Amino acid sequence: MNEKLGILEHKNDKYPMSVYFCGGSQGTSKNDNKIYVMKWSEMVKTLHDDDVPEDNSDDDEQDIIDKMNKAPPEPVIRFESIPHRGCVNRLRSLAGSPIVATWSDEGEVGIYNIQAAINDLDAPVDPAVLQATTSAGKKKKKKNLPKKSYGGTKIAQFRHKTEGFAIEWSPLNCGRLASGSCDA
Repeated sequence: MNEKLGILEHKNDKYPMSVYFCGGSQGTSKNDNKIYVMKWSEMVKTLHDDDVPEDNSDDDEQDIIDKMNKAPPEPVIRFESIPHRGCVNRLRSLAGSPIVATWSDEGEVGIYNIQAAINDLDAPVDPAVLQATTSAGKKKKKKNLPKKSYGGTKIAQFRHKTEGFAIEWSPLNCGRLASGSCDA
């Protein structure tokens, strides 16, 4: 740990890296909201990758092609979405597990198991599906993509009289959840 900066140093990290994220939407219609489960993969160090090439470089076309071939692969960002009734005010993960809790603007706290979405993100990508989700092929092939459903991901729920924003898993008792609404 770097005491001066207060940050954890990762000396043994292996690249390329993958990171999982989870977030929620706040749409205008109650039924349009979702929990987003995301995976960012093929991320590499970029310590010196941000150097801007000079316009009057002496590189010929073959030098440029060689540099592009040596470049690290582009990061891959994928996501799955799970339907969520109402805006997501807060979202908390249970100690890095696939169990997440959400606070909705309708006064409901929901507990979800997002493991099925994570499994889909970890599955190999079919090249045809990848082509269909790029901007060039999106309009043509979107209708042919299989629609995914994550029914049964909500494993528990309870309601408050009003909406709230305070929600946290206990760091001492695994699986214990505390929530607080705006009416105390």
